[in-house]
Amino acid sequence: MDELIKTFGVLPTALTAAAAIIVPFITFILGRINDDRKVKFEYRTFMVMDEITGKYHLKNAPFVKKGAKLLLPKSYESLERFIIGKRLDQDGTFTDVSRFNYLQVRTVGKSIITGGYIKIKLGNDDESIIEISLPFMLPDDEVYIPLDINYGNVTHRKYGIKRIDVWYQLQTGQWMKFKSVRSFKEEENETIVNDSHSVKKYHLFYWKIQNLRGKNMGWYYLNLNKDEKTNPSN
Repeated sequence: MDELIKTFGVLPTALTAAAAIIVPFITFILGRINDDRKVKFEYRTFMVMDEITGKYHLKNAPFVKKGAKLLLPKSYESLERFIIGKRLDQDGTFTDVSRFNYLQVRTVGKSIITGGYIKIKLGNDDESIIEISLPFMLPDDEVYIPLDINYGNVTHRKYGIKRIDVWYQLQTGQWMKFKSVRSFKEEENETIVNDSHSVKKYHLFYWKIQNLRGKNMGWYYLNLNKDEKTNPSN
């Protein structure tokens, strides 16, 4: 009987000692997981897209931030060779007119974009695809992507974007996706825009965290320093 009492007397003591080690460890792990979630939530960075009409290479565009980049996708190369070959880049009547279409890509959030890829489907007859890697982007950075592919589109014909898909990685290691689908309602003469952001879960699938639906509209960037309006967006 004395031996039995001793055995059961030691057991609670051993459990108490084990709990003294395990409980702080579990608390530490749960705390780290919670902190990691807070950091990832705090550093989520979102993409904002606008269609811009501007001059050749956005010459003297007052709305372009200092340090902004003009990306030249492969689909733009033949048009650029045509412009330079015909010396249109030296012709003021060509370069000083807002006839070019661009996609403005901006980031909103605290994270650096360490890797990104964008795919744009145009609303022209061929439904052309523009694909390009995004550069290293700091918070509140912006880049511009030419949407024109051939000279016929540059001169007079206007067209919009049907779909945008962007995959990008944050400095926290999170992968996010931005999707924008645009549909034109001819009977109402308006474009419906559906934008969404998703976060990749368990390295397997993207979970939608934000969805916006709106109607496209015309608007102006204001150059407040010179008290004049600049080129309207589409």
